[in-house]
Amino acid sequence: MTPNTKYRRHHLHKGRFSIEGAYYHIVICTHERQKILAIQDVTSIIFDTFDWLEENNRIVWICIMVMPDHVHSIIKLGQGQTLSKVLHSFKSFTAREINKYLSRIGQLWQKGYTDWGIRTEATLYKTIRYCYENPVRKGLVKNPEDYPYWRCVYDVESEYNISTRKDGAVYFPR
Repeated sequence: MTPNTKYRRHHLHKGRFSIEGAYYHIVICTHERQKILAIQDVTSIIFDTFDWLEENNRIVWICIMVMPDHVHSIIKLGQGQTLSKVLHSFKSFTAREINKYLSRIGQLWQKGYTDWGIRTEATLYKTIRYCYENPVRKGLVKNPEDYPYWRCVYDVESEYNISTRKDGAVYFPR
């Protein structure tokens, strides 16, 4: 942490704070755990929204796993951004677009979200593996590589080992 690190507490739960440039594992669940997300066009809305957030310097996404009733993401928070601000943008836009696509009205996402700070490269890799194996743990597929609603900037080998980034870049500070 540098002396210039800014802690942001706006709209965060008690004891929670955002740090610009920090890495987070985020879980966002559907309202009443409705299993409506694992549909190709719905996941495209989710992936496209993460891409937009990255293109607009709100985040750098590392990993996105869309499960039927929740989304795991590993992100690096952009400069001047807070988790609450970024996730409000994500949830409001995706709710509007997914509801429109599914011809439904009402609440899509549960209130709030769950987040964990990722402070080491080892924790990053462990968290990527956790996300990668989630469809197997939930009984959706026998092999994680068979699950279609997953994106990651790192290659994940069949033995669930993390290898190099696909684009050769290194985002995690050493």
